[in-house]
Amino acid sequence: MPAHRAGGKLTRSHTTLIDAAVPVVDHLQQRPEVSKISLGLIKSLGKGKAGLKFHEVVGGWRIVVRGNTSLQDLVVYTTDPARTKFELERL
Repeated sequence: MPAHRAGGKLTRSHTTLIDAAVPVVDHLQQRPEVSKISLGLIKSLGKGKAGLKFHEVVGGWRIVVRGNTSLQDLVVYTTDPARTKFELERL
């Protein structure tokens, strides 16, 4: 069941998260180096393995969060991209 998050470091009017993105976003909101998190649209896919993929963007990361049957893009703006990626890979 999709979860919703709003306020704080989150931007845009889209507030729905796939289940696999909930712990990622909750962790990012607690990180002091993260200034903004933009939630992307959700795409339904067939069954697959959950995981994270990181794509470097100016000022942070575009993170593709893959759940069991869907994926969601997150754009994370951070002052320390290497630290942010390291912390997320430990989840």
